Amino acid sequence: MLQVNEPYAKISSCSYCGDAPINHHLSFLESVVSITLDNYAKKFIKYVPRGVKSFADLVPAFLFRTLAFLKLAEFSGDINKANSFRSRIIWEEAKKRGIIMEQVIFLGKPLDHYRAVLQIKNKRKFFYFESIPLRPEFLDINKNWDDKVVMKREFRKYNIPIPTYCEFSIFSFVHFQNIEDIFSKFKKPIIVKPRVGSRGRHTITNIHTLSQFTEGIKVVRQICSYFIAEEHLQGSVCRATLVDGVLAGFYKGTAPTLVGDGKKTIRELIIEADSKRQTRVLSIRISKELHDHISRSGFKVDDILPIDIPLSLSHRIGRLFGGRTKEMIEDLHPSFIPILKKAAKIVNLSVVGFDCIIPDPSIDEASQKWGIIECNSLPFIDLHYYALEGKPKNIAGMIWDLWN
Repeated sequence: MLQVNEPYAKISSCSYCGDAPINHHLSFLESVVSITLDNYAKKFIKYVPRGVKSFADLVPAFLFRTLAFLKLAEFSGDINKANSFRSRIIWEEAKKRGIIMEQVIFLGKPLDHYRAVLQIKNKRKFFYFESIPLRPEFLDINKNWDDKVVMKREFRKYNIPIPTYCEFSIFSFVHFQNIEDIFSKFKKPIIVKPRVGSRGRHTITNIHTLSQFTEGIKVVRQICSYFIAEEHLQGSVCRATLVDGVLAGFYKGTAPTLVGDGKKTIRELIIEADSKRQTRVLSIRISKELHDHISRSGFKVDDILPIDIPLSLSHRIGRLFGGRTKEMIEDLHPSFIPILKKAAKIVNLSVVGFDCIIPDPSIDEASQKWGIIECNSLPFIDLHYYALEGKPKNIAGMIWDLWN
């Protein structure tokens, strides 16, 4: 049973979107614009005069205040309408500190945009932000670090551990030419995923054959025009969140996994696991994505799982999908910390989350094969608050401290 006011899994009509459904067509078109144009725009933003940047910073305030004047929007102080649990945690910390914070409600719909009364250049005024209140001087980003290819290119220059990867797009493979050549370059298994996007949407893992690779691309191209294929690192999916260059939290998530007894079918083992699941762990959903995932390991849901054979049921990790979660910054081996700090210095973001695949975060990083797979410039800090195990860190407090 879930605790009050904590994340829950949303029902989605698309199993490949998981608990974060989006409009496929709109996402595809957005990817064309964001990857093609946004990356070029960020290269030139450093040449934009400070006055122009300052004017651009005023646009959100002008827009939302104009919408409010026209009665199309309003500002709400009801924290229960917070659009995400990331924002709710920020808001709860603001209330503790006596910071006035309000949410933008547009045409009756709560948005993940907010304003707070803050001290800016010796003046107290409303500061408008999306979910996390980043100081204005930290908003200039010279690269789109959420782009998986941009991040991997840069990290490779500085010897930050990353998986082997290859980038490609629908425009290069309108007729799926050269797919076999790309596939042959990788040690199996591999992964194919959208170049931009988060929450594991339309990500296909554990690919062993050319036909699986081709089918995976078809799933990915439903929401993104640019793809990335990379080696499938083995281990837990971990999130390292840094605030002002300091490691603030380290979260480990594992996927729901069965171990065969040589007697029961996979379906029966799922039912058995659900009957024994821990409080706050949601049941395993037998979806199309699950069927496809286990088929890439050579199984069907009604097959008997051989004795002592482990079987991962999904690439999705954590308690919302029947897996496990742990906040374990105290148990993280210290050898990881300078590498994560170096990565944070490279991206130069005041708040950043790195997704890593690590076999065992508690032992020396040099003794295992691991890598950073993604960068999140607007990380879901709530991951560190609602884990099954471990003590939450006050990451929201560290973010508000940046305003002192």
